[in-house]
Amino acid sequence: MEILKIACIAVIGAIIFLYLKSTGSEIAGLSALATGIVLILMTISYVITAVGFFSEMASKTGISSNLFLLVIKITAISYLADFSSALCEDLGVKSLANKVNFASKIMIFTLSTPVILNLFDVISSLLL
Repeated sequence: MEILKIACIAVIGAIIFLYLKSTGSEIAGLSALATGIVLILMTISYVITAVGFFSEMASKTGISSNLFLLVIKITAISYLADFSSALCEDLGVKSLANKVNFASKIMIFTLSTPVILNLFDVISSLLL
């Protein structure tokens, strides 16, 4: 079970982080970052599978590949911003975490405008 491996690595990484932080080591933050990167790399195959599934769904339903890519980008921004923000908070830099969240919201809003326009087109075509 992959989740058991992920949970064990996360707990071990947290213990290492807490130990290094308690000793005043400057590499405590790097240990948390490294653990996070390992966890992300362990989930890449699942992400690829999910993207493949949704890509197939998009092609079967006739959704534009550009809209599909925008949704994937928006989802990726959301997850990466959440990860980065949580890491900044763990390292004690809450103000930077807030700025990451704000920047991601602006990016998501900007990227979502074509999706919203397409949605309005579909709704208006159904009403007419």
